[in-house]
Amino acid sequence: MRIDSPIISAGIKLTNLLILNLYLIIGCLPVITIGTSTIAAFSVTLKMTEDREGASMTVQFWKAYVKNLKHGIPLSLILLAGCGSILLDMRMIEARAGDAMGLLTAGIILILLLLLHFIYVFPLEARYQNGLLAGLANARGIFIVHLKRSLALTGILLAEFLLVTQFNTPLRTFSILFLPILMIYTISKAVMPVFRKLEDKDGKK
Repeated sequence: MRIDSPIISAGIKLTNLLILNLYLIIGCLPVITIGTSTIAAFSVTLKMTEDREGASMTVQFWKAYVKNLKHGIPLSLILLAGCGSILLDMRMIEARAGDAMGLLTAGIILILLLLLHFIYVFPLEARYQNGLLAGLANARGIFIVHLKRSLALTGILLAEFLLVTQFNTPLRTFSILFLPILMIYTISKAVMPVFRKLEDKDGKK
């Protein structure tokens, strides 16, 4: 088997993704750096989709982590607040504390808002220089303009999550070791054609 054979290349990429997942988890440990670590992971996976990740994935990840440390924290806080609100909403529905229909509607709206902004904001921040509000607005714009792609991607991500976490298999036990980076890589594969199209348009202007 040649070192550049498809099987060897796929094995190397899989190993790199598992290592990258470990870096992602370590980077998320302070909790408020979840956004920073996610941006750093996307900075590597976006290059992986084009087979140009370079020699040292470790250096690329931690360099991007340090670069986006302050920039990623506000995104982390917004995401955590949104997820916390959804969890609180669900607990209130379960406890029947208040108008169930109103709480359900509010929960659905919150989920939609998070999807609308946070599927694309981290890869956008990894590839381009955006301000906080501009990044969220651009992420929302891409989701709406490429609605079919975005809905298909949402379905794929949901399927990955459910297949791994909802069945009592070894995959469920060890899901933290690979599921986050699997979903990040899936988003990277889906969004790169959009980024290249946007960059081609800008290059022709």
